[in-house]
Amino acid sequence: MDNQIKAVVLDNETILIDDRKLVENEALAEALKSALQEDPNFILVIAPMRSEYYKGIGKVLYTSQRVGVPIENLRYAMENGDVVTFDALRARTPAEPV
Repeated sequence: MDNQIKAVVLDNETILIDDRKLVENEALAEALKSALQEDPNFILVIAPMRSEYYKGIGKVLYTSQRVGVPIENLRYAMENGDVVTFDALRARTPAEPV
């Protein structure tokens, strides 16, 4: 799993992958499908420019799952530069009971 693709969340609508700005969900889906065809075990690093871009982060998460990126291959880039799994992210920021 040496192949990493970084999905930079520029705002709540725009995702940057391989120097390509993707706004439409289908364009993002095609980019991820292409990456899966090249390497089905690639790591997708979701790197938001600002942590409050929830809609853009969700767009990448939803689309990655829709096209079949394994959940264990998803990573999140923290503001301090750490790249963590979503299990590690959940452990760092436990949710309050509802």
